[in-house]
Formats: sequence, C-alpha cells, structure tokens
Amino acid sequence: MLHPSATVLLLSIVAASSVAVPSVAVSSDGALAQLTTTPGPGGIPIAPGAPVRGYTPGGIGPGGGRVAPGPAAGDVPMYREGPGGVPVQVRPRREESRTSSPTRSSRPAPAADCGSAACLPDSLRLTVTARADDGDSPPPRAIDSTGDLAAALRACWTPPPEERARSGMEMTVRFGLRRDGTVMGTPRVTYATRGVAAETRDAYRAAVTRGLERCDRLTLSERFGKALAGRPLVVRYVDARRERPRDAR
Repeated sequence: MLHPSATVLLLSIVAASSVAVPSVAVSSDGALAQLTTTPGPGGIPIAPGAPVRGYTPGGIGPGGGRVAPGPAAGDVPMYREGPGGVPVQVRPRREESRTSSPTRSSRPAPAADCGSAACLPDSLRLTVTARADDGDSPPPRAIDSTGDLAAALRACWTPPPEERARSGMEMTVRFGLRRDGTVMGTPRVTYATRGVAAETRDAYRAAVTRGLERCDRLTLSERFGKALAGRPLVVRYVDARRERPRDAR
C-alpha cells in the first residue's frame, strides 16, 4: 500500500490486452488519474476528470462520456512518453499565449477609441495634426472617447499664419481636464522642435494656447468625463500643412 504523501502514483490504462502501464511521475498536487486515448493539444493524452485549457478535438471525456470538439477550459494533468516509456506529466501550453502577443498594424492603437477608465492609461498621449486639406468641422456634440477628444482639439487649433509658421513644426503640451471639460491649471510646453527661432516657438505656443481657450469647457459624456478627470494629458501638435499628401509621394 502506498503512503498518502508519496509523490509517485501508479496509473494504469485499461486496454483490450489488460497490459499495465509503468508508473507515472506527477506533481505533488496531481490527482489520481488514468490515461485515456483522448488526444489533447499536440496529441498528448488527457487524464479524465476535466477538460484541458486550450482546444480538444473531442473523444472520451470525464466519466467516460463523449466530448465534442471545441474550446476546453480548466487545468488537468496531461502526459507524454518519457525515458523508458514512462508517462511524464506535462503542462499544456496556454492557448492565450498565441493570441495575446501584440501584432503590428497600421491602425491606431486601441487607446485611440478608448472611452472608459478601464482602458485609459495613467498618462494619455494624443497627436493633433493640421493638414492643408483640413476643414473647420466642429467638435463632436458629446465627446465619448479619446478619438473624439483628438478631433475636438484639432477643430479648436489653428496654426500660426504661414509667414510665421514652419513646416513640420511640433510642440507638445501637458495639461489636464476636469470632469466638466474645463482645463486644469496652465498648460506647460514640454517639447518644441529644435533649431527654430524663438519667435517661431512663441507663435506656436500662442496658437496652442488660443486653441485650448476655444476648447475650454468641452462637452464630455458622463462616462468619459469621469474616466478622464485628473489624468495627465499630453498633446503633440504637428503643423503638416506644407507636407505633400501621402498618396502623392
């Protein structure tokens, strides 16, 4: 008789020939299990008792019942053939690891359409670009996401006149918004394109300030206002009015 604390348990598979299977090495928390012919991920047999995490092609399930193909959930001991033909417990690769890795995409990051506290980062970054073909569309009636907020800030901002402007000029400001859409404190410039004259920087700083004054008391939805209130907001303004359209390059 085996002692209850033993770390090596005997497993057997009942086949037509009634041939015994060698002992199986399992973890200290492994339960008594019996090998079956049910294939799991990678063709590894599944121990009965619960489906494995990942995908099962179907077959014999817990209690000897049939399991339809499809997703499976929960962890259960699985086995592969080890040295000397002894089954060894293994952990299946989690299916989530194949799908959760980031993939490159030309689309904006998901945060661009975020409208709840659950998906907003601690410090929100937006880019507002002025192009030659931009219209003067008004901001959304009720701003409900970061994408709406970027569109509203763009509609409020007018870069300096061309005689005082510089193509490709960038300026980044940091500020915050209250729940009612008003600007908190004085926006602070954290970056400006290097190598430009002081007059040019002053002109863009004044243009950004005027734009934020026009946008003061933005109409935020209740949900978005609560999520955005008090979070640092970093907005990068880019003057791309003289740049050629991308499809013309």
